[in-house]
Amino acid sequence: MTLAETSILIVDDEPVLRLTFSVLLEKAGATVHTAGDGLEAIEVLAKEHIDIMLTDKQMPRMDGLTLLRTLYKSGTTVPSVFFVNGIDAESQAEMQQLGVLETVTKPLHPRDLISLFERLVTMLAPGA
Repeated sequence: MTLAETSILIVDDEPVLRLTFSVLLEKAGATVHTAGDGLEAIEVLAKEHIDIMLTDKQMPRMDGLTLLRTLYKSGTTVPSVFFVNGIDAESQAEMQQLGVLETVTKPLHPRDLISLFERLVTMLAPGA
């Protein structure tokens, strides 16, 4: 699997960040969907096949951790990048169980975003 064959869901309550990440990933060839919070993300996940999700931790209505736990309780895990603002206090064991491949802190440079997703796509490729 390559980035051009990947469907990505960006979940963040900051519209500028969603747009910036979407444009960057689309330019790299990915199909990108967006959601402003966990509730919107659940709606997107019900309709679309998503290979990797980037979710912010802090959002209104439903935060990223609640989103991941809700998906897990329903029998679904999506390979995810957990986007935190500061120190990550979550249990690594729980994060792994919930499908989190990587935790990254804000701010994230656009070059690092593309590099991160290229690495994860390679890691998720069948036979990798």
